[in-house]
Amino acid sequence: MANENIQAEAVAEDIEKDQYLVFSIKGQEFAIRAMKVQEISAPISITKVPTAPPYIEGILNLRGQLATVFDFRRKFGFEEKARDEDTRIVIIEHAGFPIGMIVDSVEEVLKISDERVQPMPEAASTLVSKEYISGVGMLEKRLIIMLDVEKILSRTELREVEAARMSVRSENKESK
Repeated sequence: MANENIQAEAVAEDIEKDQYLVFSIKGQEFAIRAMKVQEISAPISITKVPTAPPYIEGILNLRGQLATVFDFRRKFGFEEKARDEDTRIVIIEHAGFPIGMIVDSVEEVLKISDERVQPMPEAASTLVSKEYISGVGMLEKRLIIMLDVEKILSRTELREVEAARMSVRSENKESK
């Protein structure tokens, strides 16, 4: 019986591991592991943070916890786009705290097995992209760029995000 429980847990882990949230930027599909997603939200009030890097949109109050929000388009060099009814903030857990990514739209949750993921071709990748692109999901007529949530922001960028968060916390304490 204990052996069956271990096998059931292993199967459940495999199912979760293969589940990806697919989102779109400029008509291109990207995916992140669904188990890293805390929630998906329509755009809500975001507070700007002075001297934050340009890709940092600001911070938001996520049920009493500060979440830093970055603009996926700005971070990865896509042209700016006005927000519309499809725009979403995908809240992920990154290094133990919530971070929001502004994306053009959320498409679906898909099961993408490891057999359907191939490495990014050398000619199409850079040293930087190798850091956060874990592969390309190949589904019939679709190519989905698979992102490693843990590496989307570099250590330097994480320090900038934390500095922005701390700046807002200290401002809030001083104003009380």
